[in-house]
Amino acid sequence: MTVQVATCSAAQLFSECLHTEPSSSANAIVTSDNETVAGALTIPEYQRPYCWQDKQLDGLLQDIESHTQRNAELPYYLGSLILHKEDGKLNIIDGQQRITTLALMGCLLDQEPSSIGGLVYEHPTSQQQIKHNLQWLHDHLDWVRDGIDFHKLQFTLVITQSEDDAYRFFETQNTGGVRLGGPDIIKAHHLRAIENRTLQPQFARQWEAMGKLDSTVSALLKGRFWQGVKHRPLPSHNQKKLIRDCIVDELAQATGEGDDIAYGRIRRQIGLAGEISQQTDQQGYEVRQPLNAGINSIRYLAYFQGLHQRYWQQPDLPHLPGYQQFVEWLQDLDGCGYLEKLYEACLLLYISQYGENQLEQAAKKLFRVVYSRRVSNQKSVRENSIPSFIGKHPVLDWIAASYTPAQCFAFLDAFELKVDPSNLDKNSVKQRFVNAVCQQFALGLEVSEYENGFAPALNRKIAGGQG
Repeated sequence: MTVQVATCSAAQLFSECLHTEPSSSANAIVTSDNETVAGALTIPEYQRPYCWQDKQLDGLLQDIESHTQRNAELPYYLGSLILHKEDGKLNIIDGQQRITTLALMGCLLDQEPSSIGGLVYEHPTSQQQIKHNLQWLHDHLDWVRDGIDFHKLQFTLVITQSEDDAYRFFETQNTGGVRLGGPDIIKAHHLRAIENRTLQPQFARQWEAMGKLDSTVSALLKGRFWQGVKHRPLPSHNQKKLIRDCIVDELAQATGEGDDIAYGRIRRQIGLAGEISQQTDQQGYEVRQPLNAGINSIRYLAYFQGLHQRYWQQPDLPHLPGYQQFVEWLQDLDGCGYLEKLYEACLLLYISQYGENQLEQAAKKLFRVVYSRRVSNQKSVRENSIPSFIGKHPVLDWIAASYTPAQCFAFLDAFELKVDPSNLDKNSVKQRFVNAVCQQFALGLEVSEYENGFAPALNRKIAGGQG
């Protein structure tokens, strides 16, 4: 690994010494091994867009102001920048948000404006945010002018000769006040795994078109981790670093090398004469399939992001009115956040295997099993109770192990729904949930009948196929 490290001010960063060999050694940036840093700062096409908003701009200016009031003579440290040196250029691997923000300030303050023009932003999101932030900074120009001195803003430069080395540093950084999430890190991993560099911008645009992946990735992790053959625990959603590590390991570091491969189930019908006809319920990927780095993983995530949006986040399914009405009702239920996340994983797993085959019936049968915790618990449904429930009732495995919807439904129907009567006699989240379910499925029960009548009535409606 060839890595150079240097310290520089923002004034040096935006000076000519990063564009040509410096004419004055006094202005040069010199690394720890006495090498001079030279090259044009560039933003690779496949980097994520510039997305800093008012909150980040305000926070940066406040931090600098507070630091200056306490330590007027000391520079303000803006963290590390990770650069990949290639063909006379210094590709910004980590630090785009900070560099762009300073560049905008420099434009308004006329500090090294010629060098700022060398940065190119082609993504529409970047262009729109730059326009917005220029206006915000202009509206706060006195604050910017009083607080920003490029000679007193300091960076550490980490410069690598290898792009892989640059990304290894990138994947472990706490960057620019906004900690990178797992999807941001795996994006970098898979884009650099595409051997044909001319395709990187195309797949970068496909990635950006997916939008926020957090909910989809969360559902996929549950589907991949919570299985009987290779069960792996998932950290709490509050343990953000551990969750990020799981995402990076499962969807980046543990991926293999090879082609874009999608696995799926095919029904082969063999006639009396031996002729074979084949049919599949889905044309995409399977939740638990092995993945290869690069295009395979990008398309896998794009496929499931599409399913998640189409069948859960923003359903627009006029040909499945019963299903759409049901999931829209389901998303409005109170006190079921953890159960909803498990339900999303079950739904993606089912659709990836069977498509829309009996989807409304499947959605209701999955609801009966997954949301049983809402009525079998005495009070609240805690996050740590979900893995315990999966251990006793492996609903994800029931879906994955079935070859047909009928087999899957047999597993789901065999689940015994039990109701704990606690807190059903007062205005509680639990009682409101039961009221909503009784209304949705027209169970026609009175409060006094909940304990003994709720489960049998719901079983008849859903397990009996009348839902």
